[in-house]
Amino acid sequence: MFKKFLVLLILTIASIASANPNQMFQTVPVKDATLLQTTEDKLYCPNCGMHLPKFYKTNHAVKLSDGTNRQYCSLYCLVEEMELTVLKGKHDSIKEILVVDVATLKFIDAKKAYYVVGSTVKGTMTMTSKYAFAKIEDAIAFEQTYGGEVKSFDEAYKIAFMDFAKDTALVYDNRSTMMYKNGEKLYNTKCNKEAIDKIDAHTMGEMKAIIEQQKLCGDELNDGQLQAVMLYVWDIKLENFEKMYGQNEEIQLYIKSRKDSNFLKRGENIHQRVCKQIDPTKYTTFNDLKNAVNKDCPKLKDDDSVSLLGYLWNSKDGMVNAKADPLIVPKDTKCPVCGMFVAKYPKWAAYTKLSDGKEFFYDGSKDMFKFIFEAKSYHHNYTKDDFAIILVSDYYTLNKIDAKKAFFVIGASVYGPMGKELIPFSTKEDAVAFSKSYSGKQILTFNEITPEIVFGLDK
Repeated sequence: MFKKFLVLLILTIASIASANPNQMFQTVPVKDATLLQTTEDKLYCPNCGMHLPKFYKTNHAVKLSDGTNRQYCSLYCLVEEMELTVLKGKHDSIKEILVVDVATLKFIDAKKAYYVVGSTVKGTMTMTSKYAFAKIEDAIAFEQTYGGEVKSFDEAYKIAFMDFAKDTALVYDNRSTMMYKNGEKLYNTKCNKEAIDKIDAHTMGEMKAIIEQQKLCGDELNDGQLQAVMLYVWDIKLENFEKMYGQNEEIQLYIKSRKDSNFLKRGENIHQRVCKQIDPTKYTTFNDLKNAVNKDCPKLKDDDSVSLLGYLWNSKDGMVNAKADPLIVPKDTKCPVCGMFVAKYPKWAAYTKLSDGKEFFYDGSKDMFKFIFEAKSYHHNYTKDDFAIILVSDYYTLNKIDAKKAFFVIGASVYGPMGKELIPFSTKEDAVAFSKSYSGKQILTFNEITPEIVFGLDK
């Protein structure tokens, strides 16, 4: 019954997403959007000026202790305000953080939401999309249709924070490639330049609202054109982007890597020729890696040093993943329990090899244990003693590990492709740390896991 419900839900979501191929997934009509701001600029994100209904399905908001609300087009803009601008150092003034539930279009408590991170559906102000749901079933259905991983708010926020420099470079690239030029042309040919130059606005949303409502560029410009004019004035004429991020080396490195196709290649060549001793995976912060480059390669010219640092920092995540020893799942392999393609969920993959040589892959430890305990229910005549090799994926490292030596967390707020899971770790220390962070109820070894526990997760 549950599987039938999921299939129906997946089809419903997919049909909605493709109903208007010319409309972005995030967009809803203004009448269907809940606007929490009450000021004249309520239609616009205060942080970037974007039209809130146009990006509604990624909207976030904060309710403040003074009774006011701030509504954002994206988690990116929420992070920027909380960590760098208006709300920096003022987190105690935030009464509640809200996010739009994609399924119902209503605002919900973000800290209770289930986020699908990294799906194929394009995100807002980021390369890694993040869509939120009130119900785990809706999140899983979305994940099964579009990929990604189900995460908590804290995890999604951390990812947005860690990706902030990279995403800011993306935002700047988009603006400098299209928006600034268009905005400058419209400003010079369609707008009352003298009146615009006198605007005293505190936010980008406020400036855009004033330009629109006072018809300072006439009344023929669409939202995208108004956005372009506002961005040109705010970022270029007033130099606000340069004032904010012009000296941020990490952001500038990402911008250079997007603008100059040879920038990272030069850094790679320098690394191989003269600074091969630097291992970027050893450094957790940008400044630590920068200090290592300055210390170990002091004779480099400034441009070469910057290229090297850019290459090492950009490639850091890829190098970390390359060192992992994950389960390699054949592309067309299906889980014998649920029938889903396991390769879609490599971070949750599990594997067994039977005494007769047959191999099976699973999209999570839960389905693997189901098969071990009740193989006959899935049309195979095996008993628990027939399983010669049993491997699972460590949640943190993605390394394949012997399930009989693993520690499994159950009852946590993190969900796998099939909902509640037994989440494996190679060390008890990692399992304990994870359990504390995500409300785990128990930590079990392989031999402590029973059929009642496994099948009870679906109740």
